[in-house]
Amino acid sequence: MVFISGSSACTLFNRTSSRTILWSVVLAALCFAGCVQDSPLSTSERTITVLLELLRDESPEMRRTAAESLGKIGDPRAVDSILPLMHDPVAMVRETSVLAMGRLKPTATDRVVVLLTQELEDPVESVRQAAAIAIGEIEPASRLLQPVVGLLQSSDVTIRRAAAQALLQVDSSQWVAALVAAGRDSDPEVRQGIVAAMGEWGGVAASPWIRGRLVEDPSPRVRAEAAYRLGTFSDPDTRAALNTAIAKDPDKGVRLWAKRGT
Repeated sequence: MVFISGSSACTLFNRTSSRTILWSVVLAALCFAGCVQDSPLSTSERTITVLLELLRDESPEMRRTAAESLGKIGDPRAVDSILPLMHDPVAMVRETSVLAMGRLKPTATDRVVVLLTQELEDPVESVRQAAAIAIGEIEPASRLLQPVVGLLQSSDVTIRRAAAQALLQVDSSQWVAALVAAGRDSDPEVRQGIVAAMGEWGGVAASPWIRGRLVEDPSPRVRAEAAYRLGTFSDPDTRAALNTAIAKDPDKGVRLWAKRGT
């Protein structure tokens, strides 16, 4: 591994062209994030200052790299500067800024949850996936999830999928009724996500509903998810449902997961 000493880093920081110093700054940032433990505080502060400036650079690659580096450094002061990039016109910048927000772990307020929920509606799949991950990383209280739950009613199936993925990542125990309602979605991927979330957060009370999905859902992927989730329960009715699936389900994958759960 190559390290940049304090003196050489200062020389690099004094250059006038942001494009010339970018990769040196990024390397220095990564070092301060975990490799170099005894670098002067002033140099660390200068690194963060330069990266914050680069968030407004005209080059999308510059903005993306600066946001990624700030996320790795983990300085919470970067939150307010990164937030505007969540609406950047370039998808890779939006994706990186959302992931950086997850790493920075700002306090999960209504405002932060709403902003990340908006990213679940992004037209680009990678941005939506990043938003689901970030929501999980900031761990909002279940009571703050109304904006995410509301997206389960979206007319856009890709948004419903993203919402289901996000609700699997965080405590959705207060939204069981909404999850059950969404469990009849026309899209198998959404239904699978809902079954997973119910298995994760619904507790023992979710077992009868998940057993119903194992028996009734027309999609093998949903039934397989149900079989997997039922493997965490040990009540007689669940054992019986899994044994029935082993004997009668037409899909090999469902039978396999049911067998593993018994």
